[in-house]
Formats: sequence, structure tokens, C-alpha cells
Amino acid sequence: MRQIDNYDVIVVGGGPGGVGAAVTAGTAGAKVLLVERGGYLGGAGTAMLVNPFMPPLTFPGPNDQPPRKVVNAGTFQRAYEGLKVRAAARREAWNQGWGAIHFDDEAYKVVLDELVRQAKVDVLFHVSMFDVEHDGPRVQAILLAHNAGPMRISGKVFIDATGDGLLAARAGAEIQIGDGHGKVMPMTLFFTVADADLGNLPSNQEMQKLCAAGNRDTPALINTNISCMHTAPNGLVYFNAIRIPGNTLDPFEISRAEMEGRRRVENFVQWLKAKVPAFKNCRLMKTADSIGIRESRRVIGDYLLTGADFDHAAKFEDGIACCAYPVDVHGDQPNVVRLQYLPLGEYYQIPYRCLTPKGLTNVLVASRSISCDQRMHASVRAQPTVMCLGDAAGFAAAMALPHGDVRKIDVSALRQKIRDYGGVIEPPIFKES
Repeated sequence: MRQIDNYDVIVVGGGPGGVGAAVTAGTAGAKVLLVERGGYLGGAGTAMLVNPFMPPLTFPGPNDQPPRKVVNAGTFQRAYEGLKVRAAARREAWNQGWGAIHFDDEAYKVVLDELVRQAKVDVLFHVSMFDVEHDGPRVQAILLAHNAGPMRISGKVFIDATGDGLLAARAGAEIQIGDGHGKVMPMTLFFTVADADLGNLPSNQEMQKLCAAGNRDTPALINTNISCMHTAPNGLVYFNAIRIPGNTLDPFEISRAEMEGRRRVENFVQWLKAKVPAFKNCRLMKTADSIGIRESRRVIGDYLLTGADFDHAAKFEDGIACCAYPVDVHGDQPNVVRLQYLPLGEYYQIPYRCLTPKGLTNVLVASRSISCDQRMHASVRAQPTVMCLGDAAGFAAAMALPHGDVRKIDVSALRQKIRDYGGVIEPPIFKES
């Protein structure tokens, strides 16, 4: 087994949280390794084609009152600026939508490569973590599978950015799954189409009505769900439509869901061409490399963020990230999406204690798997928020060196580092740059 021993911080998972963590830990001077099982970074936004980025801003009422405030910045803002330079990101107009950010997923891969390279992060693609070595509460090394053979890599601080809480779970952390009975939100296979008549696309509301009656059409629509569709700067239309229930930790069920998803996508595109005039000349461009997983494990930390914290727009003395995204629950039934919004102009904070798993000394969580209940999970899982969680975890990991105890850092100093980096603790009024 190949042995590597010289890293301060090891980040497992190259999605938004992993990128944020690796970039800030590297920026803070730590020697960082970022490992990712795929061949590129971005996670949900690239491998799963989750598009657009949900608004990194608070929600205003009519006439922009109260004014929108910025809740997600830091590495996310740097990524957005990198996309804008390439004409690869566009923000929705306020009067037409939420102010979500549509982006080109191929350009996003390159932008993230640049960010980790600038932070002097070592990146290891095409490896899968299958286990950890730990001595009681302290993780010593991760074990990776690669085509060249197994690898053992040791470090001082470990950041679980897998999205599934895999590292923390293998180290013995307490976890929860779904609703207490193991039921989670359904998976979605995202897909894109090309050559649609972009000037005559139906609204999302019109598409939902068409889909609801689609099982009576010829060809009949197999999957009558649709959450939304969006046009990105690359001219492709991104669809969030194919919902498949299943156990998101069972490889057989995930494999079945991906095959069933592709069957439904083919049917959906045939139906679009036959029944929706704007798509009569469209063609399927691609399905996502990985089916979109909304939830799996949640790691229990020193504080459990709950739906009550959402209801009260809670703020914390150790708040290290902010979120204004609604509770967004997807059901198994056609067109069932339950959204619960915060009061206009409000946001909540996520405390540092949600990133520190109970019983582990040198592990932080920087993904949708942070310590929260199922209802709150449906809000914190949005990509901009997760990248900000990564920012906080990366700075905290560097501050914990050389001994690696993540509870012995000065959280006030961590909050100041986040501010100095351009991250958000107290949201400022938004001004488009």
C-alpha cells in the first residue's frame, strides 16, 4: 500500500464545500490535499448538473423592500467572478425570478481548477475513500482506492466534504438518515437539451401544467414531475424533472435509479419534441454523470441546527456562515415541492458547532451533512451556503494546527478571518458589481 505522510489538512470530496475548505486552508498557509472520486471539481454543479445556483441573497418584497442583502460570498463570490469573466454566468432579473445564477458547468470546472491551484492545493482525482484509521476520537489517516492500488494518507486535520458524511461515519461519529425511518427525498437525474427555441420557452408554471397531463399524451410522459427548467449562458436548457425514490446509501438502488433515470429522460425528450413547440427541434445534450442526491447521512455535532432555528431566523455567537434559502422539500408525488420562506429580508446563521462532530477531535464537516435536522437540511444544502461552510472549515482547520484539535481554536478569530476574506457574517446590502 502506498503511504503518504506530509499533509496538514486533508479534504475528502471536491464539491462546493470541499473546494471552499481546500482553498481557504491553502490560503491560510496549510499544506492541503483535496481528494475527489471524479475527474473534476464542483460536485452538484458539475457532476450532477444542478443548475442554477440558488440566490446568495436575502429575499425582498415589492419594490425591493427591504433591500436584498448578501448572505453567501467568500470563495463562492470568487467562483462567480471567474465565471462572469468568461461570460459563463448570468443572474436572473429580480422581476422575473429569484435572482438565481445560471452558469456554464464546463466553465465552472475550469474556474474551480484555478482557485485550488492559486491556493497551492494538491488535488487527487479518481480516488475513492473507503475507510479511515482512527485512534479513538482522533483520525490518523484515510484509505483510498485507486486503479494503481490502495493508498494510505495521513494528516493532522480532516475535513469531510463528501456530502454523505462518509469520513465522519467511518470514524465512528453519530449519524442520522432521513426522517428517522430512513426515508429521504427522492433522487433526480438532471439533463440538458440543445437547439430549443429559447425565445419561446414556456414558463415553469406552464411546463408543470403540461407535464401533469402528459401521461395522457402520445407519446405518454412516463415522469410527470418537473421542478424547473432554466437556460444557461451556454444556450442549453437544464431540466430538474426526473424524480426517483430510493435508498441513497445503497449502491444497487442508486444504480437502478440512474438506469431508470436515463429511460425517463429519453422519454421526456421525445415528449418535449412532440408536445412542446419550443422543443420540437431539440436534442438531448447530456445527462448528469451522477444522479442528484438531495440527502443521505447527517453527522451529529456539538449543536443540532433545527427547523425552529429556521423559523426564528436564529443568530449565534459562533455563527460562521449565513443562509437565506427556503426549506425546499421535494416529495415523491407529481409536482410536489414544499417551500417555506424566511421573513422578507431575513437570514439565519450556522454555528461553528454544527461543523464539529461529537466524539471526534480533528474532524470537521463541510457539506450538506452538517449537524441539523431533516427540515433544516432542506435549506442548508444549497451550493452557495455549502461553499461558505467549506470556507469556515478550511480556516478553522489551519487554525487548529499543529495539534489539530478543532475545538481549541478561537472562534472569534475565525469569524474575523472569514470577514477579512470577504465572507459574510453580518450580511451587507447587495450592490451588483
